[in-house]
Amino acid sequence: MSEVNSLELISQLSRENQGRYCSKEDIKLLVLHTLDIDRNTLYRENPYVDKYQLKKIVDFIERRNLGEPLAYILGTKGFWNLNFFIDENVLVPRPETELLVEKILSLCGSEPLRLLDLGTGSGAIGLSLLSERPSWEVYCSDLSFKALKVAQENKKNNQANVKLINSNWLSAFASNSFDIIVSNPPYVDQNDERLLEDGVLFEPIQALVAGERGLRDIRHIIKNSREYLRDNGSLLVEHAPEQSNDVIDIFKEYSYMDIRLFQDLNGDDRVSFGKIV
Repeated sequence: MSEVNSLELISQLSRENQGRYCSKEDIKLLVLHTLDIDRNTLYRENPYVDKYQLKKIVDFIERRNLGEPLAYILGTKGFWNLNFFIDENVLVPRPETELLVEKILSLCGSEPLRLLDLGTGSGAIGLSLLSERPSWEVYCSDLSFKALKVAQENKKNNQANVKLINSNWLSAFASNSFDIIVSNPPYVDQNDERLLEDGVLFEPIQALVAGERGLRDIRHIIKNSREYLRDNGSLLVEHAPEQSNDVIDIFKEYSYMDIRLFQDLNGDDRVSFGKIV
C-alpha cells in the first residue's frame, strides 16, 4: 500500500483492530496527529496518507494495543479548558479530577488568595485554576523533578505564572501559608486489580500507589495540612469511591469542620472537603 486516503484508512484499521485497546476514535486521533491536521480538514479534504506516515500510524497503534495511554503517544491531553503536555513521568489527567477544579471555583470567588496544588504532576489542577482565577497566587509542588519538568513545560505553553516547588509534600512551606490546599495524591492499594487496567501499567507507580490500603498519603496530607492552612482555610482531596468513609473519618479525627463529600459525573464519591475554623 503506497497511498490511501485518510477516511478509508481509518475504517480499514478500525476493522483490523476491533476488540483491541486501540479504538476507532484512537485511530482517528493518531491519523490527525501524524498528518498534523484537524477534524475539519480530515472530513473536508480526506488527505492521502503516504507509506512513511502509514508506518508511523501502525507503530502508534501497536503501542496503543500494548496498553500505552493515548496521551503518552500523542504527548498531549485536554483537561478542563487547557491542553497539557504529558509524558511517562506524570499521570494522565482524568476527567474525574476536574471535580476538584469545579468545586474550588464554586466555593471561591475571584478575591485574591493563595492556593497549593500538592503533588501537582503535570500541573493540570493548579494551571486550570489559575486560568479561571488569574488574581490567585498558585503554587504547584511535587517530589519528582521529572514531573516538575513536565509542569514547567505546561506553565510555559499556557503562559501561566504558577510557582513550581520541589517538595516532599508540605515540607518546603511555612506554617499558615495557604487559603486552599488541593491534592490528587496516590491512593491505590498495591494489590488493587485496577493497576492492571488499560494504560495504568505505563503510568508512574509512585504517583498511584500508597500504603495502608491506599490511605497513607491521604492521612499524611489531612493531618499535616492543618498547620499550613490559614484561618478558614480549606483542604480538598481526591480519593477512590470506596475510600470515602475512611477519608471522612480522617478529616473528623483531625478536627476539620464543615466536612463534605462530593460526587463526580458518574455519581461516585470522589472528593472530600474540610475546613479549618
